[in-house]
Amino acid sequence: MKKNSLYIILLAVGALFSACDKYLDIQPVGTVVPSTEADFRALLTSGYTNFPTHKALLNLRTDELLLDEYSTDFPELKDIYLWNDQNPDPVTRAYPWVDFYKSIFYANHILEEMDAKIGVTAETKQIKAEALLLRAYAHFELLNCYAEQFSEANKAIPLADHIDLEQRFRPATIAETYALILTDIANAQELMQVEDQPAMYKYRFSKRALHAFKSRVHLYREEWELARQEAAVALAINNKLVDLNQDAALLPSDFESVEAIMALDAVGVSFVSTSSYIAPTLLSSYDQANDKRFTRYFAKAGSNYVSSKGGNDRYNVSFRNGELYLIIAEASLQLNRKQEAVDALGTLLKNRLTASAFSAQELAMATMDRAALLTFVKAERKRELALEGLRWYDLKRGDRPRIVHQIFGQEQVLEQQDPRYIIRYPQEAIDNNPELL
Repeated sequence: MKKNSLYIILLAVGALFSACDKYLDIQPVGTVVPSTEADFRALLTSGYTNFPTHKALLNLRTDELLLDEYSTDFPELKDIYLWNDQNPDPVTRAYPWVDFYKSIFYANHILEEMDAKIGVTAETKQIKAEALLLRAYAHFELLNCYAEQFSEANKAIPLADHIDLEQRFRPATIAETYALILTDIANAQELMQVEDQPAMYKYRFSKRALHAFKSRVHLYREEWELARQEAAVALAINNKLVDLNQDAALLPSDFESVEAIMALDAVGVSFVSTSSYIAPTLLSSYDQANDKRFTRYFAKAGSNYVSSKGGNDRYNVSFRNGELYLIIAEASLQLNRKQEAVDALGTLLKNRLTASAFSAQELAMATMDRAALLTFVKAERKRELALEGLRWYDLKRGDRPRIVHQIFGQEQVLEQQDPRYIIRYPQEAIDNNPELL
C-alpha cells in the first residue's frame, strides 16, 4: 500500500470521531491529504479527538469505586473491576491500544510533512509543539498503563516516533521510552507560542500544560527538584484555585474553572459513572462536615453516593492547578523542605475546607514531622484528585496496596505488590504483534 493511501484511509477514520460541544469544536480533515495550515490544524484536532478514554476504566481498578452488579454495563466492566486481564469475558471493554497509536500517527504526519508543505510560521510552530506533546503524552499514558514504574531496563511499549510502513514494533525499554517523551517535551518547549489556551480550546496543549505535564513526568520518575520547578513555572503563569467555600464556584475539574489547565482526558465517561458507586473507603477519607469537596464531588443516590464529576465533557481533565500544589508539596518534602510543603498545602486547603477546619488543619500540619506530612499529602491526592484518572498511577508508584472488590458477596483481592498492577497488553495487540511477547 502506498504511503498516501494509508494517510487517506487513516484520515478518513478521523471523520468517525467528529463531534461538536462547548469546548471541542471538531473540523475533521476527511479524505484530503493535508496541504494547508488549516488542514494540519484539523488533522491535529482529529488526533486530540481520537485520544482514548482509558482513565475512566482505570478508575474501576482502584479503591475509589464499587461496580453496580445490576447495571446494564456490568458484563462489559466486570473483568476490569476484577483485574482479570488474562482471560476476560469476550464482551469486556478492551483497554485502548490502537487509539493511542492512531493519535501518535496524526502527530507524526504533522511533524514529518507540515514544514515541507507550508513552511514555518508562528502558527505552524504551535501546531508542531502540540503534535510533539500529543505524541509524548500518548507514549506516557501507554507507559503508565502497560509497563513497570522504575525498572528502566525492562521492556515497556513500542515507540512510534516516525512513519514507516515496514517498521517492526518491538517494545522499547522504559529508559528509551522516557528519553523520547522528554525529548519531545524539550523540542515542543522551543516551539510553543501559546501561553494558556482559552476555555474553548482547553483540549489543546499550551505552555502552561507543557510545564504541568513535565512536572508530572518528573514526579513519577522521582526527580523531585525538577518536578517542583516545573510545577512552579506552570503556576507562575496562573496560580488560581477554585474556592469551594463560594456556593456558585465551579468544580475544580470543570474545563471553565479558574484552575483548569488542559481538558483532554475523558475521566468520567457515562458507561462507568452510571454503573458505579463511590467506595466507602473514599467517602470516609473526607471530613464530610467541613471538607467542601465532599458535597461537590459526590451526590446521594438512595443509600449510596455517585460521582458528580462523571458523564459530562465539562469534567474532562488532564492537568489543573490543584495537582500542581500537591506536586510541590510532595517534592518539597522529599527534598526536606517542610515549610514549602506546608505552604503549598495551605494554599490548596484554604480553598477546600471551611475556615474553622482550615485553621485547625494549618495548626496540625505545623506539628507534623516529614513522614506524617508525606502520608498526609498522599491522602490529600486521594481526596483532591478523586475520580480524575490518577489514583491508579498513584497506587502503582506507591506501595501498591491490597485492594478488595466484591461481586455478589464474593471477595476478589488484588494483593499488595500484585503483578496485576501492570496491565497486560490487550490480546488483540498481542495477536497482531507477536513482538510484544
